[in-house]
Amino acid sequence: MRLDFNVLWVDDQPDRIAAQSKSIGLKMAAEGFNFSPRYCQTIDQVEAVISEDVFTDEVDLILVDWDLGNDTHGEDAIERIRQIVQYKDVVFYSGQATVIELRQKAYERKLEGVYCAGRDGLIDEVIGVFESLIKKVLDLDHTRGIVMGATSDIDHMVQVCLTLAHDKLDDPGKAEFLTEAMKRVTEKVKQLAKRGEKLQAAPSIEGLFKAHMLFTSDDRLRMLANVLSMDSFTAHAASVDAVKAYREGVVTGRNTLGHAVLVPQGKPNSVLDEAGKPVDIEEMRELRKLILILRAEFRSLLSGMQT
Repeated sequence: MRLDFNVLWVDDQPDRIAAQSKSIGLKMAAEGFNFSPRYCQTIDQVEAVISEDVFTDEVDLILVDWDLGNDTHGEDAIERIRQIVQYKDVVFYSGQATVIELRQKAYERKLEGVYCAGRDGLIDEVIGVFESLIKKVLDLDHTRGIVMGATSDIDHMVQVCLTLAHDKLDDPGKAEFLTEAMKRVTEKVKQLAKRGEKLQAAPSIEGLFKAHMLFTSDDRLRMLANVLSMDSFTAHAASVDAVKAYREGVVTGRNTLGHAVLVPQGKPNSVLDEAGKPVDIEEMRELRKLILILRAEFRSLLSGMQT
């Protein structure tokens, strides 16, 4: 699972489900996930979407309305979906047919993995299925993968932003840009040289593990904050706050997860970090929520710098 909770939503009148979609999105955001629906109004559109291998692999849940117009019904769409997407949960809903009637229609078509709901109960049903799904993956090991994947995406955006910033500068600006970067590299070389001398004098496995790379993701973040403070990028200066918030609020948590010792401490959803401090699911929820907010900020910055 990723931070984006991908949903295939089949309804011939997407405007009438806008309120439910917003409510579902808010409830998922409170858990640190981004509700990402993809709407289809016809079975033809559904068939086009489910033929895309990438989307089929990444879809987390499928919502299908019963009345799809033109004498087409949801069980027809689900039957077609099940031919390709066999193991994803489906929420089958209607504002006309009762839940009992929907269950009967699913039973007659031998459709498995289908939850049924009235339109009024759609939000609760979707959130119930969502919570059931995330409980299966929100042990610390899976959470680590979710966070690492999201922060890797942000690290890539930072690198692209730095490349774009460099290309927008004049020659003196580019020279200053690279000089500043090389200062960091030179300082790292000195630090590594000192560590190397210490390691040679007193070899140890701990010292070996402390010999890190020269220009780390934190170096790139610091560099980006400096670049955005330059006169040439005043239009993007407000993004400095997002960069700083990411460094201070996310990077530490990411590193904690990256080095966490996955040994149960009293209960299965709590582990110890490398300093022996318990890390629990509640902390990880807050970390996911912060990453969602800052990821949007970095996407906005990248989009602005690309224009």
